[in-house]
Amino acid sequence: MHRLCRLPLPAVAISLLGAAVLGPAARAQNLALDKRGGAVGDVVSFDVLGLPSEPYIVLFDFVEQTTPVPALGITLMIPDRWAASSYTLPGFFAATDAQGRATASLQLPNESWLESFVFSLQAVAGSGPFRVSNLVRLTPQQRGTFVPTLNAPALPMLAGGVVAEGDGNFLFVGGSGPVAQRYSERVEEWQTAGATFGVGLLSQSTGLLDGRVLFTGGIDPATGQPTAAAAIYDPATQTTTTLAMATARAGHGASLLGNGKVLITGGSNTFDLMNPLSLFTGLLNSTELFDPATGTFGPGPNMLEPRAMHTSTTLSTGEVLVAGGLSLLPIVNIPNVSSTAYRYNPSSNSFGLPALFSGGRLLHSAAALDNGKVLLVGGVELDLTTFLQTGNIADIALGTRTDCQLYTPGFLGSGSFATVSGLQQGRAGAAVAPLPGGRALIAGGFELTIDIPNMQFGLQPLASADLFASNPNAIAPTGSMASPRAFPLAVNLPDGTVLLTGGGLGSAEIYQ
Repeated sequence: MHRLCRLPLPAVAISLLGAAVLGPAARAQNLALDKRGGAVGDVVSFDVLGLPSEPYIVLFDFVEQTTPVPALGITLMIPDRWAASSYTLPGFFAATDAQGRATASLQLPNESWLESFVFSLQAVAGSGPFRVSNLVRLTPQQRGTFVPTLNAPALPMLAGGVVAEGDGNFLFVGGSGPVAQRYSERVEEWQTAGATFGVGLLSQSTGLLDGRVLFTGGIDPATGQPTAAAAIYDPATQTTTTLAMATARAGHGASLLGNGKVLITGGSNTFDLMNPLSLFTGLLNSTELFDPATGTFGPGPNMLEPRAMHTSTTLSTGEVLVAGGLSLLPIVNIPNVSSTAYRYNPSSNSFGLPALFSGGRLLHSAAALDNGKVLLVGGVELDLTTFLQTGNIADIALGTRTDCQLYTPGFLGSGSFATVSGLQQGRAGAAVAPLPGGRALIAGGFELTIDIPNMQFGLQPLASADLFASNPNAIAPTGSMASPRAFPLAVNLPDGTVLLTGGGLGSAEIYQ
């Protein structure tokens, strides 16, 4: 089940700890162990959280087995044969600080053979009674690469949302039908986690401040049309409460505001793939505000331009940037793909002045960076100019974009965009994970394959990935995923890695 390397190693008794540690008797309290890093050739750290100023030891092994230690009144999940080595490693045998925290760090050799090992670790703390921490697994890998998690999700995922539960656990809901799935970052394992709410295509899943998840709209599988259905899922009680928006919406935006409410923007209330213009007749400029305190939807301000399949990104200020998508030019109502963005201010309940960017796009991705900027990634470009004159569907110009747009906020709800070119492939529906220092991982998505004269359209899922870096703004290739993924989910994990999953597949990968 685990990538554990089983080696015949000499045994060492953990009972050395009992003779070496001193201090007051520990009160009953959990002892936590976490990891950070793990790239071959870099420093890996293990964080201990226990009682203030108490002694501890971090133990490790390459195998896992139940190991009772009667002398200390504890039972480990790993053998104790390498305990003597822990006394010689920096921070592996020490005491916590006044806040009950400590860190053990180790420089991993720059050796590729380390990638075939899985290190299992536990901490022991106190001086009687002794306490044992949770298990942590370290799987070293090269920086800039993807490797599969130690086991795979039980079910494929497409869309849905993610809830951070704490202690390195993440709950994935909505994307696997009525089944929730939990990923534990500490041990790199998946398990099913009860019943939830299944969502359709072009729906939205939004995490609330209290840990619940709001599901809104999408394509109803029974009718093939947008739905006004909504639901709240509470992972604490594993209960689902059904709700309804005022308007049916698919391809809408949904973003958590700084005040805890959720802004629902635009979308389409009709859907007919055989009639491209129907996507424009059903576009909505209305918005709704969901209040989690009352569990109700209320009207929000109208947008100047109706839009669907756009992005909606919460800024560090608690405002929301709404950008791109299918749209209609104001007043003249001519169909187009938007190259405008508006900032919503919850304090004034209004949208600010438009900001223009280069190249209209829909089904693009967006992420707020840690420097306060927003990165728009790729997307589908659609030119209807000739088609609107001829009515000939062969005159529709369609493709996937290879550039990004970087938004810098300005005063009074304004801002500006800069073009950053260099994606390896035209991609839409990609995962974007913010990284420290104004960087971002861009992974997967799809590229359009088009034969308009023969009415053949295809979506080619992508496995490639790029890295965006600021100062200077640039995009460069990084390692590829093992599996191509269209509309994947990306989750920044506490250890500094990124989890990639979904895209219709029953697998998951870690990016170092």
